[in-house]
Amino acid sequence: MPKKGDDKTSAPVELKCKVDDDSEWRTLNGDQVELFNAAVNCRSYKAGETVFMQDDPCKGLYIIESGMIAVRKMDSEGRTAVIRLGYPGDSLGYRPLLAKENHRASAEVTKDSRVCFVDAKTTWQLISKNPDLGLRFLERIAKAMGEVESRFFEVAALSVRVRLVHLLILLRDKCGRFSTDGTLVLELPLTRQDLASMIGARPESVSRAFHDLKEDGLASSSGRQVHVTQYKRLIEELHSNISV
Repeated sequence: MPKKGDDKTSAPVELKCKVDDDSEWRTLNGDQVELFNAAVNCRSYKAGETVFMQDDPCKGLYIIESGMIAVRKMDSEGRTAVIRLGYPGDSLGYRPLLAKENHRASAEVTKDSRVCFVDAKTTWQLISKNPDLGLRFLERIAKAMGEVESRFFEVAALSVRVRLVHLLILLRDKCGRFSTDGTLVLELPLTRQDLASMIGARPESVSRAFHDLKEDGLASSSGRQVHVTQYKRLIEELHSNISV
């Protein structure tokens, strides 16, 4: 005879690493979650620390729990450029892992972060048990390729000012807040040089673009803080320049 309470459904095992509901890791279930939890290792990083270096062997995947990571690429002459930013919920390293290559860029902490690591062997085991996990990573790669195409278009067809406006708008949700008077205040996690590298421009060109925005009464900057006083006009300027 079953004892009283035996028919209760046990609570599902939660992932040890905090991820968003739309994360690829949410496709895991049952024993897959247990396998993930047994292997995952989370640690905290201070701003300025490096999670992994370009050309390091890709030993697994890194999942950002909190903070912000700059993915930085170095050329043969030692010049570096930030190619994208990683936010909470993002996974880093899946492209070199799937391609069985070394890391193609470095991961540098721009804000104090907590990052979880899952080794390559466990990741491949999870993909074999749950093919949807691998498909979700392929979807991410496809979207990233689309973003690269968009950046090529921007560099070729748009002015530095419009490219800067686009980047500021993209950073709104992660680095901005609206004050009571409607001003968008951005606390930029990057130097002026890194901002320039992200939009394919020279730092002095970015400085001129900021100057022009100030002259037009749209935005002003001081250090890494930007005050967008006319956010709607900034959106209108962007749409008028990228519409086809």
